[in-house]
Amino acid sequence: MGEKFNKNKYLYLAAFFVLNIAMCYLLTSNLILRDLSPFPRDFFMFVNSLFGDLGFLLLVFSLSVLFFKTDYARAKFLMISSIIFGILFLGMSVYFQYYGMFFSFYNLATLSTTGGREALGFLLGSLWTLLKQANYFFISSAALMVLLYIFLFFRKRKEQPFRNSSLITGIKRLYFGLGALIFGALMMASSLGAYKVNIENTWYQDNASPLYGAEAVGLFNYYIYDAYNYYIVGKEGYPDEEIDKLKAKLEEYKNPEYKSPIDGRRTPNNDYEKLFEGKNLLLIQVESLNNFPIGLKVKVGDGFVEVTPNLNELVGKSVYLNNYYTTVGIGNTSDAEFTVLTGIYPRGYNYTIFEYANVEYQTLPKLFSEKGYKTFSAHANTGEFYNRNKIHPGLYGFDYHVAEEQLEISEEDLIHTWMNDEVFLKNVVDIFKEESETGPVFGFAITISCHMPYEHPEERKDEATLFPGKENLFPDNFTLTKNFNLNEQLVGYLEHVHYTDYALGKALAYLEESGLSEDTIVVLYGDHGSGINAHQMFYDYPHLFENSINNNIEFLEDDITRKLVERRMLSEVPFIIYDPSGESHDILPPQTISLVRAHDSVSRTLATLFGLEPEYYFGINMLSDSVSFAYNPRNFDIFADGLTMSGQSLDYHVEPGHVYDLELLERVVEAFRHKKDFNDKLLKSEIFPKRKE
Repeated sequence: MGEKFNKNKYLYLAAFFVLNIAMCYLLTSNLILRDLSPFPRDFFMFVNSLFGDLGFLLLVFSLSVLFFKTDYARAKFLMISSIIFGILFLGMSVYFQYYGMFFSFYNLATLSTTGGREALGFLLGSLWTLLKQANYFFISSAALMVLLYIFLFFRKRKEQPFRNSSLITGIKRLYFGLGALIFGALMMASSLGAYKVNIENTWYQDNASPLYGAEAVGLFNYYIYDAYNYYIVGKEGYPDEEIDKLKAKLEEYKNPEYKSPIDGRRTPNNDYEKLFEGKNLLLIQVESLNNFPIGLKVKVGDGFVEVTPNLNELVGKSVYLNNYYTTVGIGNTSDAEFTVLTGIYPRGYNYTIFEYANVEYQTLPKLFSEKGYKTFSAHANTGEFYNRNKIHPGLYGFDYHVAEEQLEISEEDLIHTWMNDEVFLKNVVDIFKEESETGPVFGFAITISCHMPYEHPEERKDEATLFPGKENLFPDNFTLTKNFNLNEQLVGYLEHVHYTDYALGKALAYLEESGLSEDTIVVLYGDHGSGINAHQMFYDYPHLFENSINNNIEFLEDDITRKLVERRMLSEVPFIIYDPSGESHDILPPQTISLVRAHDSVSRTLATLFGLEPEYYFGINMLSDSVSFAYNPRNFDIFADGLTMSGQSLDYHVEPGHVYDLELLERVVEAFRHKKDFNDKLLKSEIFPKRKE
């Protein structure tokens, strides 16, 4: 009987190591996380990560030996440890599901501020929705360890010889425990050392993401290293030689001429210069507005209903960019603001406005102020959220920021605790009109009603309609299908988009009523995608949808290319330039531009149109015929004309009618790596003049 008991103990111990190491591997692969595009894992990465995670688990095992005298107590400790690991595995998968990237301890910088803690509240407020869609496979290792503990140990707990037995006793327990502890630590350290040597003088030395690190040194090992860097090392500077190189490279951005990294063509990039000089600008950043709802009609009963009727009409009277991409990282809306106003990408896993707000950036508000404009920004949340009450005037240079505290809010105006977009935008137009009496105005409005959760607003739980002032898009209990797992979320999202469209229509009408239309240009865009995976719905049920403005999605058999096309769709947001007066139409007529463009080019484009005088030219003029690309700082997806490519796995999809040979694909990857490397070093080095508080 004793020999059998001992075999069971060895089996349990082996299960602890095998199950947790297997889960570490699966979490960093796309075998379970379908949307993940892992970096190619070579033999070195596989063995080195195995070494790192094995070392960590050996550390945990050594603690069980040192702290507990019986195998029964050790088994319980290892079970509890596995439960904790299982919760961490699930949490990381949910985090990836929400943000499209792996967690980093640098994400926690946001918690150092009141506004950042409120940003975390956004995530926690949507936690139930996320958990309903979570992949609970990632707690299976913990569940199996619990079952093994029950069958191999707990059921025999009353048998005193078994309960008090130990494979290691006396002084041997100390020697064995310390030996396992030291050996585990050495395995982790050697894994990390080999990783550093392996990436030295490569692109990954400065640009490795948490996913790459976890693949290369092991999940547990990497995050201990990441925590050490965040809490102990802090910001690492650059040597003077590197700073000089960055400054020399930055000088090149003073030249407005643009050389495409894709086709090598040089263009002056000053198309439509000063077309809107002296006019007001109302810039509207729309919360979670993807491009796919534009023109979308959904079948309800025997007919189809428009999701965005006002935006559809606006597209026909505007310059509409339908191949335009969000560039946000972990900072979501705040990252969109930063990039649109500065022309610089966020790094991805750092909160830009908390980590890199110590220098004077060139910004749109500052450029407008130099031309005598009054400038203000507005958002219907508290001014402490993302520190907008300080960041917007201090970092970006707005004259002032209007927040919830400055707005008169009544209960009937609330949607998910915030002032609804219709009332908010009406307030913005009122401020705009008042400021315009003394000169031109640049107003920046950030909407909020389309934010998660996409559910019936709590404030209107007793009302049949979801939003004040309008009927629901869909009838009660409407479902697109009975078996689509995101049906409820997608229907809720489309309802929220429909409301935002309604609010924008009302705002434009009010702008005209206020007498501002003749002298005001309206520019609007989506800050980031919705996070709702609608792609599969279009794929499985095409008969439920019509779209006369944007093309339907491609139908692809290969799963990898389908994932790439799906992520492209979810990263695509609309960008619209609207001249209500129509005065510019002879020079810049309403049209759809289908070249790839992104947030980083907004500042340059508007500076050109309004005759501003930037010192640096980041991005491109979006109205030119320059060939460019965009990338997603979270997962390194690259978007070029007719090409979607993962900068991590290097998988790619070429659309029909486009040709990319191996040489051109390598050029795209090289252009992406060069741009990201310089962009991120521009932030980390803080080479711009220090900002005065």
